[in-house]
Amino acid sequence: MAVAVPDSKRHVPPPKEASRGRRVFHTLIALAGWGLFVYWWWIVVHRVSPHEVRFTVLFVLAALVVCIALTGLWVLHNLSIFRRRGPRTKVREATLDYSRDPLGRTVTFDAPLASLLEAPVVRVLVEDRTKAFRPMGPGAPNGPGSARRR
Repeated sequence: MAVAVPDSKRHVPPPKEASRGRRVFHTLIALAGWGLFVYWWWIVVHRVSPHEVRFTVLFVLAALVVCIALTGLWVLHNLSIFRRRGPRTKVREATLDYSRDPLGRTVTFDAPLASLLEAPVVRVLVEDRTKAFRPMGPGAPNGPGSARRR
């Protein structure tokens, strides 16, 4: 069952920008955090032997090389798929199935989906293996704020 969302519900407001003072404050907090990070590493480096520092640096470099190599192999794999099949010409069709929730419970809608989208409150009744969505408030099937169970 596909759910159609009205155009009025799809509008995404433009992002807001923080004030200059707030941006300066966040920058100072970030710089203080980096300063603390460097200070604590300074303490650690002076408490361990040069051998341990060398081992750690080599381990981090080896991990970096392995990550870059694996990413490169993944890119080559995707390029070989592209060479064999060519570019994508369409997006796969997605089917939205609302008959069951992620835990496998049967989902029922006690009213048309349009009324659920417009309802000020939607009550979700969860029982053993079922989940029911019921609009509440004025105009709901069982009256204002109805909480009567089936």
